[in-house]
Amino acid sequence: MLSSNLNIVWGIALSIGPYFILAFIPVWKQLRYSKKTVIAAGTLCMVLNIISVIMIIEWVPNWNSLRAFHSVFFLLLYLGVYTAMVRGTPAKLLFVGLLVKSYAEFIVTMAKFLEIAYLTYGLHRVYVQTSYSFYFNLFQCVILALTYPLVWIFFRKKISQVMATRNKAWSYLWIIPMVYYIISLAFGALNAALIAQWQFLVFNLVSFLGFYLIYYVVIEMLEQTQKNILLAESNEVIKQQLLFQSEYYKKFGICIEETRKGEHDLRHHLNAVLGLIQQKNGDKAESYIAELLGNRLSIADIMYCKNDAVNAILGYYANICKLEAIDFTIEAMVPQDLKIDETDLCVVFGNVLENALEANRRITSGEKMIKLASQFIGNKLYITVDNRFSGKISMKNGVYLSQKREQSSGIGIASVTAIAQKYDGEARFEADDQIFSVAVVLSNNSRTMAPDRLSIWDGRGINNNPCQLEH
Repeated sequence: MLSSNLNIVWGIALSIGPYFILAFIPVWKQLRYSKKTVIAAGTLCMVLNIISVIMIIEWVPNWNSLRAFHSVFFLLLYLGVYTAMVRGTPAKLLFVGLLVKSYAEFIVTMAKFLEIAYLTYGLHRVYVQTSYSFYFNLFQCVILALTYPLVWIFFRKKISQVMATRNKAWSYLWIIPMVYYIISLAFGALNAALIAQWQFLVFNLVSFLGFYLIYYVVIEMLEQTQKNILLAESNEVIKQQLLFQSEYYKKFGICIEETRKGEHDLRHHLNAVLGLIQQKNGDKAESYIAELLGNRLSIADIMYCKNDAVNAILGYYANICKLEAIDFTIEAMVPQDLKIDETDLCVVFGNVLENALEANRRITSGEKMIKLASQFIGNKLYITVDNRFSGKISMKNGVYLSQKREQSSGIGIASVTAIAQKYDGEARFEADDQIFSVAVVLSNNSRTMAPDRLSIWDGRGINNNPCQLEH
């Protein structure tokens, strides 16, 4: 039989280690510090927990009277460390922390029931309530082995997906696991005679399954809400894309009409020029030719790249910038036969240009400027946009906040970042000396492949015989 102190170390390690891992599964990519720092902080908390339990058991005869206080104290400590280590909203982190704690309390109460039942009915001896006994720890291991895989999948597949959602419901969802935790504390305060009854087992199982069913339903609702938001955004993107294409084809139709008219009138113009030359009136002939060239709409004026969808967006914003006296420079090389979905391309180009346009519209004095460049290298599409802005752009948790909605991150930035991740790429945003810079790289492969990552700023340059036009 293991000694008392070894049982305490074993029991506390069981009551912290598995749940520490579980709590960080949904937020593993949102750490403020390195993984080594997080592991060191968790280990330190566990050591403090072990030392405190050993000292209290040796110094306080009635240790069970302090169990609830000790549990709440370390719960607050773990939640404090958790929120300090993870970048995220307090309500979400509190929900995950309490959810993990409620699962831990379920394991404890079930292990305590099995310990009492085994000692009294299996070994036929009087149960003496102790803390972290050998059989209690053994039954914890058994219950963890049976339930941990399912809970792991639940956290990995469901909780992780909804952590990125934005919903006002997060402000009060933490109340659900808090209620279960309070109920579990009440169970822990019961005496052995009550815990040993089969009604306790049934109630504990039903309440645990019932609460996790509530969690599942709530998470499904959050996922569905997020899908509805994405669907609404997708519809807006499609509407915007149709607007871009409408403007593009309208201008293209004007170009074709002007070309037909020019071809029809070409014979008359040539006769006029020939007459001026025969009259040896070179200056007037030159002026006449220059006037003809100025009145003609060149197809090069609407062809910024080979990709029709991107071309429509660039043409749309080029026309707006021309009307609003914004210096818009385009150096674009975007192939037509990309594997990247055209809707996603429209989201990226449309959002970065819309944000750049809005920033320029806020400039009250000085030059207004947008510069866009893109290039296709090594099966990757590189996009950079620089624009001037006035005022101050705030940041929160490393994310630039929208100038239109204070204290809220820009929807456009979030959408561009999500699409960059979807195509195994990255998106970066920087503001320096009244110039806001966006750099995006998209892999021209499906997400199942793992192409070598290239930094957006790898010294390659951005120009490679692109179509170029300034407005």
